Amino acid sequence: MLIQHSFQYLLGRIIPGAVSLLALALYTRLMSSDQYGLYALTIAAMSMINAVCFQWLNLSLGRFLPAHEGRPQKLLATSLIGFLMLVVATGVLGLAVAWLWPDKNLRWLIIFAVTISWAQAWFDLNLKLVNARLEPIRYGLLSSIKASIAVSLGTSLLYLGLGVPGILLGLMVGLLVSPLLVRKHWLGLSVQNYDTRLLKDFIVYGAPLTLAFLLTLVLDVSDRFFLGWFMNAKVVGAYAAAYDLAQLFLGMLMGIVHLAAFPLAVRALEEEGYEGACNQLRQNALLLLSISLPATVGLVLLAGNVVTVVLGVTFRKEAAIIIRIVALAIFVGGLKSFYFDYSFQLARKMRGQVLAILLAAIANVGFNLWWIPVYGALGAAYATLGAFIVGLFVSVYLGRKAFVLPPFPKEAYKVVLASAGMSAFLLMTLRWHGPAMLCVQVILGCCVYVIFLVTLNVGKSRLKLKIYFGRIKQMLLPVKASS
Repeated sequence: MLIQHSFQYLLGRIIPGAVSLLALALYTRLMSSDQYGLYALTIAAMSMINAVCFQWLNLSLGRFLPAHEGRPQKLLATSLIGFLMLVVATGVLGLAVAWLWPDKNLRWLIIFAVTISWAQAWFDLNLKLVNARLEPIRYGLLSSIKASIAVSLGTSLLYLGLGVPGILLGLMVGLLVSPLLVRKHWLGLSVQNYDTRLLKDFIVYGAPLTLAFLLTLVLDVSDRFFLGWFMNAKVVGAYAAAYDLAQLFLGMLMGIVHLAAFPLAVRALEEEGYEGACNQLRQNALLLLSISLPATVGLVLLAGNVVTVVLGVTFRKEAAIIIRIVALAIFVGGLKSFYFDYSFQLARKMRGQVLAILLAAIANVGFNLWWIPVYGALGAAYATLGAFIVGLFVSVYLGRKAFVLPPFPKEAYKVVLASAGMSAFLLMTLRWHGPAMLCVQVILGCCVYVIFLVTLNVGKSRLKLKIYFGRIKQMLLPVKASS
């Protein structure tokens, strides 16, 4: 079931991921490093506004919807009114900040960040609604439509000379148009269905998690602000492009495993108790490691060719080194977020997770202040890696007091051996360059890794393959008989 669910989420994320990769390739060729730096800073500011002001509402909608599934009008009306109140509040505050900001050239970025945060929050609210209603097809369609519109329109406006505002406008249109696919859920709502007490329940449930979201964003985007402060927008652009490339590939893969794995762990805990949860968690850990470790190794080894194929010429300096460091950071951070943090979530003791993120964020700020003036963009990458390592150790230490996770299964060493075998083959291809050769490298690496997995029988892969091919044979037999 775990692999099946992971595959379903992969199908839902593969189109948005491919479109995002295409966008990165186009933007780094059509924009200068300075322009991409301004774009990255605007998106970072938008993400912080969204995390602080809107994410708690999205979480509350997803949490309370199952209890109102029969009559969701009150819940949806309260969510909508709450969203509109937040829009007004952030609009007034955003205009005030833009008006008082000393640098007139950056005022328009503040306005864009606020308005895009509204569009992003509305999109996220609809995405959470679809996810809570268990509609994976609509979930994938929403994400795909948003990404396609944002990239196609943004690239067109950029090509026509609108620059960064053109890309941001394309993103805003994509965020606003795609939710029309699920507009039926919001039609016919009445203000009379608004419930103040329900909104208070939203705040009580979701507001405490705002700190966790904010601290997580400090880990993810504070390096860009520090680079802008110590260096300039050009350095921010080059760094952000390399970081986004690593995050787009490795972060997406680990996130897909999490989407499939965590609900199964929760269900196992509720239905089978601690032992059942541990059995499921061992499977989760093995799958997470089986996907993330070879992906990290492959990205580290092939970073040079990946940079040449995906990024524009002006973004390639130091990009390969940054990608290697960031890939290691994302791997460490993924292990923390998508396995060891489960201790707090399964035990419903979130203070430990917040403390782990807080200490990691403090470490990140300290490392950035220390290393960026000395090493520049590489210092920011090393700061990210160092902060994630701090967060991982704190999460492991505190998590034991909340919910004792099972250790990684013994078969984990087989995953390490398979990844090492894959890397040995990839090392022989490092002189290959270009898009075609990159495809060959990826296919070769995947095939070699799978062969090692089957040879070592990781996760009873031989038995699973035998069952899989047996089912295919049974499906083909009636076809042959009828012919």
